[in-house]
Amino acid sequence: MIPAQSDPPGNAQSGAVPRRRVSDFDQWRTVTFLQLGHYIRTNRFYGLLGFVVLISGLTLAFEADAGVAAVQLQQLYRPSEYLSNYLVNTGLFVVLAAAFFGGDALSVDFSTGTGYYMLVLPIRRPVLLAGRYAAATLVTLAVVGVYYVFGAAGAVYFFGAPSVPWSLWLESLGVAILFALAALSVAFCISAFIRSPSAGVLVTVLALYVGFATLQATIELAGFEPWFSLSYAGGAMAAVLDTDFVHIQNIPLGEDQYYTIWAATVSEGLEIMAAYVAVFLPLSAYLYQRKESTG
Repeated sequence: MIPAQSDPPGNAQSGAVPRRRVSDFDQWRTVTFLQLGHYIRTNRFYGLLGFVVLISGLTLAFEADAGVAAVQLQQLYRPSEYLSNYLVNTGLFVVLAAAFFGGDALSVDFSTGTGYYMLVLPIRRPVLLAGRYAAATLVTLAVVGVYYVFGAAGAVYFFGAPSVPWSLWLESLGVAILFALAALSVAFCISAFIRSPSAGVLVTVLALYVGFATLQATIELAGFEPWFSLSYAGGAMAAVLDTDFVHIQNIPLGEDQYYTIWAATVSEGLEIMAAYVAVFLPLSAYLYQRKESTG
């Protein structure tokens, strides 16, 4: 029987102190902390955060200028309707954050000299990916959280805090978190597939925002439900608060002709988002594991 030894083995005669093996969890925590520190020091983070604050601030300023009575009438005197209409653009900010923080998260190891320093470290690539994914998720949620706070502030100002459906607001935020995880999974997969960091960011925006929106409109025009579209699933963030939610709308175009528009239910949206995470995140790890650095 071989006696247990420390890693690396200590030398009792020389007085060397044995070191404890660093676990995957400790490595993941370190990577997450360092990557998060990198993200919050970039112009991307402050630029996107400033953009969200600017858009949100201008929206509330124009609404305040219109008057409380006008806003209440426009929103059918329902704070949930106000929040639903306000949060309908959340998907755009999530896509931008996913592109900025996930579109080049892995490709930097293969197209630049970074890989020669990072990939030779005694840390498994899946752990490195998981740390970067967690850090990208945190900064994305920070941007989305600011947008949600502005929405809640507007609802409180125009309708009063007691009337705001805080439980539904939190549910919508939970859906936004899952949507961010799904968008980042796609972004990391693109980053693992495309070697150019700048191309990865651009392709992520085109795929998640332009591509899905265009394909969704085309499929709806053909008379089919775009159940595969991530942007379609993102509508569930606003649907949680929509008191007049309708899953299917038939818009007449002429005699006996209709154009059908679908809106994802909350359960349907959650299922689609979870499927994207389950498919694209493991695929990202697979592609990242097999690639070699050539920068």
